Amino acid sequence: MAPLLIALGSCHEALVQQPLLAALRAARLPHTVAWFGTAEALVEARSLGLPEDLVVPAAPASERPEQRLARLAGFAAELLAGSWSLMLLAGHGTFAPMLAAMARSARVPVLRLGAGVRTHRGPGDAPRRAADHAADAWCTANEERRQQLLREGARADAVFVVGEPLGEALANLPAAPATASSVVLAFEHMQSLQPPEAAAAMLDALTAARGSVPLLVVPTLPVFADPKVRLPVGCRRLEGGAAAQLHTALGARVVVTDSAGWQDLCVQAGVPCLVPAAAGALPELLGAGAVATFGTEPGQLQAALQRLAGAPRQPAPIAAAAAATLAAIDKLRQPATATTAPAAPTPPTALPSDGDASGRTLGEDEIALVSMAIRRGTLNSTRGTFVTTFEQRFAKWLGRKHAIACGSGSAAVHVALACLQLQPGDEVITTPITDMGALTPILYEGAVPVFADVDPRTLNVTAATIEAQLTDRTRAIVVTHLFGLPCELAAILELAEQRGVPVIEDSAQAFGATYHGRRIGTFGRLAAFSLQQGKHITTGEGGIVATDDDALARRAFLYVNKAWGYGDPKPDHYFPALNYRLTELQGAVAVAQLPKLDGVVGARRAVAAALQRELAGVAGLVLPQDPEHGTHSWWKFAFRVDPAQIPGGAVALGKRMQQAGIACVPRYVQKPAFECELFRDWSKSPVTWLPLQHNPRRERPQPLYHRGDYPGACEGLEHVVVLPINERYTDAHVRTVATAIAAAAAELRRG
Repeated sequence: MAPLLIALGSCHEALVQQPLLAALRAARLPHTVAWFGTAEALVEARSLGLPEDLVVPAAPASERPEQRLARLAGFAAELLAGSWSLMLLAGHGTFAPMLAAMARSARVPVLRLGAGVRTHRGPGDAPRRAADHAADAWCTANEERRQQLLREGARADAVFVVGEPLGEALANLPAAPATASSVVLAFEHMQSLQPPEAAAAMLDALTAARGSVPLLVVPTLPVFADPKVRLPVGCRRLEGGAAAQLHTALGARVVVTDSAGWQDLCVQAGVPCLVPAAAGALPELLGAGAVATFGTEPGQLQAALQRLAGAPRQPAPIAAAAAATLAAIDKLRQPATATTAPAAPTPPTALPSDGDASGRTLGEDEIALVSMAIRRGTLNSTRGTFVTTFEQRFAKWLGRKHAIACGSGSAAVHVALACLQLQPGDEVITTPITDMGALTPILYEGAVPVFADVDPRTLNVTAATIEAQLTDRTRAIVVTHLFGLPCELAAILELAEQRGVPVIEDSAQAFGATYHGRRIGTFGRLAAFSLQQGKHITTGEGGIVATDDDALARRAFLYVNKAWGYGDPKPDHYFPALNYRLTELQGAVAVAQLPKLDGVVGARRAVAAALQRELAGVAGLVLPQDPEHGTHSWWKFAFRVDPAQIPGGAVALGKRMQQAGIACVPRYVQKPAFECELFRDWSKSPVTWLPLQHNPRRERPQPLYHRGDYPGACEGLEHVVVLPINERYTDAHVRTVATAIAAAAAELRRG
């Protein structure tokens, strides 16, 4: 088998990959290490364990950067003219993506080592991303970085989580004499030291905060390497080569750095690490509490330094990264054979998901406003301004007089029901195809949920199915605009008005949908919206109640706030209520999300239209459309499958789609809500049992509801496949999905 080509170019890469090189030698795998760094860096790299037997290009005594780039390109071209089974590419310097592109042109597949590192703020992300995207396969340290690569389009079957190799590398370093504890400043990016006065202020602050501990500066950047640059009193340059500097840093009390590599090194060694917020800490390390950040406010650096200086050293567990990388290399080098079982098909284009950043509009606007909320230090909405601002702006966007924010979509339904002051045993008509969070609030308000059947084509309730469930105990009707498809409201509202029953619109999935030219959420006496992760706009969790009625708005506000009359002359807790408040952090995200809402809905409409065009010729599919008198907002793309034309129907087609890497949900929910355990026996909980004791239905045998009485719901669920779409879909994503659906349908027809 052809040998491996390993490309290295810095001291850090030499240190990190030393265990892998040792493992390759031990396994007697033929390989060549090629050096693409400077001659000075090569000397330091060898001091860190880089073996002597490597290929180094001849270099003149001096050359301009463009000359060096051309020389390295020529060196790489000569190397790649040979026969290689795989190139292992480490580092993310200027030459890394070019080298990867040259390897691929020479038909040498590229395995990227240490892939997926992102600060999402620092200056190093662009070259890291460029080097990653130029590869064919990736080894990464952890699941967070794997997910980052998948979000950026990497193939799932070509990303290998091998663990962080630095732990093994540090464990293999020769022992060094003990060094005095110090604060080490290790900066590698000039952008982090701009403007110069900010860098000077930081040095002065470090010098003042360190106490009697020496402050040592790693002379990586010219500003620190130049002996003519005068450092503050008590601050000196870290002398010696790379190995000596590394040993000193490993014995440091705290390391202050803007480098992702230094952050990883500190975590593996258990050295407390401090990162300027503007430079960007690695999110997975920050989230684990392994590093900390500081901003520009006076005193932040001193406080963070003093806090970390006393922190215990906790080295990370050493991962067997070299062995895991060898396994990945072995897998990539195995030739395909006829006896090899085929892997599950992978979509040619990775699909964005609303479960993470790939399918969401979250970005710098949200970060800026959340940062503002944190800097203000007021995270409670009773004293902050973000939640109030969002409420006012959402009410204006929707076209209603009042909007009251709350903690979730379920809370929004609960608040809306509480506004109606239901009595024990009152009945609320609702749909059997909805989230349980829209049903249990009925019970918690002492009322009895009564299920109306749905139209099997739309899965929405209708005036006829509601009328069939009306009794003299009916006190409210909840209409759910499922998937963003408006219910036929004219007939429902006419029926409700005739009976004097208020309507609540569950608009959680219907932001921006319209009916007769008006936005959904403006028809009922109250409307409930959700800001959950997958909704058109999101705060992770959150909800909104909207109404034009001043008295209902007052009661909604009170219910969200434990019925405490904020602002009243003599406030009190007027009735039993909960704390359903949204936080200022969520409010800040909501304020940033709202201006994007119309664009999100418009983008989803374009995606749905493209899917309709692409799937129009697939026999056996009934595709969703806009309603006759309105517009769909496309929370999901829910289509029907005719089992007479596609054997196995929705379940079989959905399973084939999933096998092809297309996320979907056949049947949407596996059973109508009334078949869930809590409705099979109402006596098991006081939440279900007590309301029933005030309603004539208590005399009926349980269960109270039977699928035979709900043919529309049963048929609709049997035939539907729910396809997640979002605002980040491109034409390529649409083609990927449509091609997979058409292929799956054809396979089922062939049997």
